[in-house]
Amino acid sequence: MGTSSMYGGYSDGGSQNNPLIPPDFEDNDQEDNNSQSQNEDSEQDLEDNRAEQQEGQTVEWSNAKTFMSNLASGRSSNIKGAVSKYVKAYGGAKSASKNAVGGIKTTINLGNFVKSISEQGLKETLDEYKINYRDKSTKEILNELVNILAPSPNTKEDAISRKALILTMEVLYKLIEKENLEVEVIEKLDVNIIIPTYIEVYIYQKLINDLGSRIESNSKSAADAVAIEKDIKEYIHNKIEIVFKGKEIKDYKFSTKEILSLYNQCYTVIEDLL
Repeated sequence: MGTSSMYGGYSDGGSQNNPLIPPDFEDNDQEDNNSQSQNEDSEQDLEDNRAEQQEGQTVEWSNAKTFMSNLASGRSSNIKGAVSKYVKAYGGAKSASKNAVGGIKTTINLGNFVKSISEQGLKETLDEYKINYRDKSTKEILNELVNILAPSPNTKEDAISRKALILTMEVLYKLIEKENLEVEVIEKLDVNIIIPTYIEVYIYQKLINDLGSRIESNSKSAADAVAIEKDIKEYIHNKIEIVFKGKEIKDYKFSTKEILSLYNQCYTVIEDLL
């Protein structure tokens, strides 16, 4: 598939380590978390928690939280079981993929953008997306791209998909940096690299959003928590790599149906039903 070199460069180190995170990103993220805790009866929170409230799903979420807590505390080393239980808590791969609304939307936006670059060139695509690239740095251009493909979040799901895009752009920035920060390097990048990277980052970020508190509260130290998260990230990468092996993502039309199916395949291998 060829994703390893790109995805391997991804790190979730926060704004201090990511030159592409906008100045207000941490504040937006915090506001979103505060909004969630202060407005538990909001329509979006009810929508986000609907699966957990359905018959039988409360038990599944309880199992997922227990598995993750045991993994974090060292009582278990079963990463496969913890991640599988997490997908099951959503009702299985099909339901988890349907819940990946923001991820699917941003994947489509990102895919269409990169595909346009391959078909008509970078500058023509930037013009089409009304991104003024003249006299702007690569960092500024990529920041503007993030704001177009995943605007400032209104919901928790929006925040996750936007953060995943920012982290994917961080990887892209590092690749361009190796070429002396010439943004035209994007034209040489393969959508077969960029799209799998985004999907992996999104799925991992959503898992951390849902169960990260279990890792934080049950790990013996901050270093242990980081190590567990790194192992989970690598596990997800290795499983999803199976999905993209031999695929030519550049041939996709990036329709909702196609990308939903792609997410379903990814969650299926994570749930370990294949």
